[in-house]
Amino acid sequence: MRTFIKLLLITGITSLLYITGAAPVNAITSSTTGTIDSGYSVLKLLLEDEQHLTAIRRVKMIVTFSGINDASTRLIDEISENSERSLDELEKLAEEKSGIILSDLSSDTIAVATLNSLRMTTAKEFLFAGDDFEKDLLISQLKVLPVIIHLAEQLEIKETNANRKKWLNQLAGQYEKHYQQINSRITLSAIEKS
Repeated sequence: MRTFIKLLLITGITSLLYITGAAPVNAITSSTTGTIDSGYSVLKLLLEDEQHLTAIRRVKMIVTFSGINDASTRLIDEISENSERSLDELEKLAEEKSGIILSDLSSDTIAVATLNSLRMTTAKEFLFAGDDFEKDLLISQLKVLPVIIHLAEQLEIKETNANRKKWLNQLAGQYEKHYQQINSRITLSAIEKS
């Protein structure tokens, strides 16, 4: 789990730098449009990861021959499906006239290598380590969902396009709802297991 927390920290700092327009040492500060585009690119990356939650849950079930509580399964699958839908919506918004430019991080950068390494380690921990997969999966969502919420809120503040502004507001609201559901589910899961 420590690796996952590091991944969230790196993602959070990266998105903060993109949204605030803060430039690293010896870097040129980007324009407002570039800053927003970069923020959307980070949001895309997070949604891409979240859309794979159902696959992670299913692989764990196959590997260990055990599943998670039905209520947790429904919630994780709902987040996964919502993330896939939100990703499609984001890509459609990017294609509109005066859209946004979604760019992938260059694969030869140390940041991408670090993120990929953290993802692999986290995936291994989820699939092969830990005594309580359900709890670990739910707690991971308590850490990543606020990053998505705050990123959407900050993008909404900077956004000038009314359609994208509305979409970001709805996205933040939906992921806030997921966060509250996960929080409640962790409490109920602990009660059920005791």
